[in-house]
Amino acid sequence: MLSASHKAGATGVREGKNCQECHAEEEADIGKTIASGKRLEPDPIPGKAGSIKVSVQAAYDKEHIYLKASWPAKEAGIYHEYIVYKDGKWETYASNRTNKDVKAGKAKVSYEDRFSVMLGDGKGVPDFNHQGCWVTCHNSMRDMPNAPKKEAVEAHPVLGKGGMKKSDIRKYLPETRTAMDDAGGWDKVKDKAALDALYAKGAYLDLWQWRANRSNPVKHADDSYVFQYRNFDSGTKPFDANWDDEKKQPKFMFDPAKNGGAAALTDAQFRNPKAPLLNDGNRMAFDSNHKWKNGDILPKFMNNLKPEGSAGDLMATGSHAKGMWTVYIKRKLNTGQKDDLALAGGQTYPMGIAVHDDNVTTRFHYVSLPLKLTLGKKDGHINAVELK
Repeated sequence: MLSASHKAGATGVREGKNCQECHAEEEADIGKTIASGKRLEPDPIPGKAGSIKVSVQAAYDKEHIYLKASWPAKEAGIYHEYIVYKDGKWETYASNRTNKDVKAGKAKVSYEDRFSVMLGDGKGVPDFNHQGCWVTCHNSMRDMPNAPKKEAVEAHPVLGKGGMKKSDIRKYLPETRTAMDDAGGWDKVKDKAALDALYAKGAYLDLWQWRANRSNPVKHADDSYVFQYRNFDSGTKPFDANWDDEKKQPKFMFDPAKNGGAAALTDAQFRNPKAPLLNDGNRMAFDSNHKWKNGDILPKFMNNLKPEGSAGDLMATGSHAKGMWTVYIKRKLNTGQKDDLALAGGQTYPMGIAVHDDNVTTRFHYVSLPLKLTLGKKDGHINAVELK
């Protein structure tokens, strides 16, 4: 947004102009150009539409805010990633459309649909007001041209093995870096005292993600926030990873006593709506001495049946019918949690929404221009109606 390739608009961005001032009603044309690979996108997905229509409604009462979102989807992306046992090793069985094994024909396609909401208070991250979700995205994040190697991230004193134990770079705010350039300042993280001071004054963005596989089965949405990284809220979130990167094997398997005698799924159960989902009610610790067979499949992620704490604040349900997803999200206006943005009637909040569909992840999702959410007012893009 501030680079030479956006020269005509970069000055306006620096002056605090909203993307809407230049690009309102141009979303479909811009998306078509990007998805075609004619501009910006070096690796376009064949046949991917450049934009979709998303309808959002909102309401609130004395205690809660309610969101309803609907968008077209030819099929319900309710499945996620799988791993398979082959010749003594566990490897990718199915993943997103841009995964290297999928593109090479070595793995099948499977990834969940998502609906995301990003919210700010208008003060803590001022550039979010006019730059929207792009203020969190940089050229040094995973799957971007300047993404650092895993080894470089793991060696970083704050983000790596000696700190947050990360191995790639996800969303982060420029306010948390000492310097930024066109590639982003992924490694230039401010010291703890500076970060603590920023966080204390609310310099973060709330991020809600309804996930068709990893949260919808337990009627929740994933509650996170963007600060020096994309962080999960405290408590028990709706899902956890089922992969031990050090041992290169799953963390859990199905408890045969609770899964008809089977410790894994079969190929016939891949993307089968009748197949069980791995969760904390039917799993057991992975046993490497189990008599695994070639073709045994396990989900790469698993559900937590009872999300708790701040991570369990978002109640959400989604259903797919007649080629449309419809998702409902409910949350307390003020959860009392320090990692949640407190909302109130009569106020306006900068907002962005996003949709992942068609088995994609990272940069291949749809993102709105910067929006405004109002509660009890009528001058926003999305105006929550007060329920009496």
